[in-house]
Amino acid sequence: MANDRMNFNFTNKRYIVIFTCLSLFCFLGVSTSSGNDGYLGMSLPANFKAFSRSSPWNTPIPENPEIDPFSGWMIEYLKKKAGSLVGNIRKWTIPVHVIDSERSPKVDVKSSNGYLYHTVDPDEDGIAEGLPIPEGVWSDPERDGHMVLVDPGKRKSWEFAPAKKMRDGTWIAGNIDVWDLDGPGFRRAFSGKYWWTIGATSSGLPLIGGLIRPEEIQAGEIKHALLFAAPVNRKTTYPGGKPQVCLPGARTDGTGIGFQYIPLGARMQLDPAIDLDSLNLSPASRIVARAMQKYGMFNVMTTHRDFVVYFQNLGSDGGIWKRYNLFDDLKNIPIESFRVLKCRIVTEP
Repeated sequence: MANDRMNFNFTNKRYIVIFTCLSLFCFLGVSTSSGNDGYLGMSLPANFKAFSRSSPWNTPIPENPEIDPFSGWMIEYLKKKAGSLVGNIRKWTIPVHVIDSERSPKVDVKSSNGYLYHTVDPDEDGIAEGLPIPEGVWSDPERDGHMVLVDPGKRKSWEFAPAKKMRDGTWIAGNIDVWDLDGPGFRRAFSGKYWWTIGATSSGLPLIGGLIRPEEIQAGEIKHALLFAAPVNRKTTYPGGKPQVCLPGARTDGTGIGFQYIPLGARMQLDPAIDLDSLNLSPASRIVARAMQKYGMFNVMTTHRDFVVYFQNLGSDGGIWKRYNLFDDLKNIPIESFRVLKCRIVTEP
């Protein structure tokens, strides 16, 4: 009935701003928490930049880069094992929670395996003390349990894997690291007493540097390298050899022995000579493909069987990602159109 309709006065600019902000949060499918406990939702500006301008994450690949001499072999093996490229969106990927770390409750997080990196556990007792973890944050529900907390004001991020909130409200995690978002976005390979706990990825590289966020797709451009994972990654090149990593990677959990396996930390590029118009990609997937051509993507994790790029986890229903058909057409990009760039290989001391 007409008399039941709400009559808003949209001439008031304050109401317009409030309505627009609330609509944006609903559109993105994220929390509209008041932030009184330090939780600010799941949205970062499209122009948010993690790490310095000179970071490998933010540096375009130069023209005619040097290609790894075994790139063709690596790509052939990747195609054989994975078949096609997929995007992890609703699970086995990473939620990003924006926080005010000063206002957030301080929580002690116990290691689930007894060891943590010294950036969060300097006294080596297996407990990361006083981490800012507000109510409302959640980790990916799958076994990897990734979670990223970002304080844009302090220019810091805290990354966890696997993180789990227990029934009594406490948190545990296998790996935790804290990153300076004005820093280079990587750590020295195999550094520290417990080097295998660097970062929250198999490579020791940060998640926030290469995750695809919805605001970037809406803006029409991704201005950084991406994260990817392969089904089998290199441990070493010959039987009995020590673990190897490709800089800027810092560690490896690879199991493959031989040059056909991509090392963790390696940078892969979609051949810029490929005509994207020929791939029948949606406008959103073209944005992703263009970033793969311009910035490439770093090998950060190992999967069970897939060749994966990572999108911000907005919840089990996919949130705004459903608008883009969950990027199903990424499978149209031929794996043989990728190439692995040459890098400096570092061996565990």
